[in-house]
Amino acid sequence: MKTGMSSACFYPLETEKAVEKCGKMGFKNIEIFVNSYCELSGAIKNEIKAICDYYGMRACSVHPFTSFAESFVFFGSYGRRVDDGIEFYKNYFEFASFLGAGLINLHGAKTLYTVDNEEYFNRYARLFEAGKEFGITVSQENVVNYRSQSPEFIKRMSDYLGNGFALTLDLKQCRRAGEKATDFIDAVGEKIKAVHISDFTEGKDCIAPFEGEEDFNSIISALNNKGYKGNYLIELYSNGFENEAQIITAAEKFDKILL
Repeated sequence: MKTGMSSACFYPLETEKAVEKCGKMGFKNIEIFVNSYCELSGAIKNEIKAICDYYGMRACSVHPFTSFAESFVFFGSYGRRVDDGIEFYKNYFEFASFLGAGLINLHGAKTLYTVDNEEYFNRYARLFEAGKEFGITVSQENVVNYRSQSPEFIKRMSDYLGNGFALTLDLKQCRRAGEKATDFIDAVGEKIKAVHISDFTEGKDCIAPFEGEEDFNSIISALNNKGYKGNYLIELYSNGFENEAQIITAAEKFDKILL
């Protein structure tokens, strides 16, 4: 297992350039954060694939740029949009499949959206099944101010959906929601498929791993106890680090813990 990173670390750099930076830094596992519709097909899609091949990188997951609209499209009161939304998300499924990635992250619905929990779960299930047709797992991510910020909600979702559920665990989103990562792990650890890692201090909630106070050993131990075999991906914002060396050093330290 090798620690990976998300191309989102370099946003708003164009996606193909961000992916190339990941390759030049020596990363072999990456999450690709798509930032525009034009990147899902044609020349840019082919360029991203060529860059991954050149550097021997594996795209393990994809993050849609339309996460902001998922509340409205998939979990709003107008059912016809769900059908259209699934058709649109097939563009992401095709993109991920083309790159060899097996997972798409989903933010889902914000806490204020009125669809009840059972309907939320059923609509997610439709997306999950649509992804399976392309060999893609649609993975719910825990996100602050979204339904998924709560370990209790995630547990209910997992219990309802059984094997038709997956979770992407994001440490910074746990902090922002005032939740413990280990509570998510205890609740659904066997269904966690990817982990976004970052660190924090009292004044900053998303900085490079090992530059703050996060107890990575406890988190890794809890995941190991659940049989976790997925990726650990460094996902920061561009204002969360000063230079690329910080990310490389963090990955090297994380790899040593994983050995």
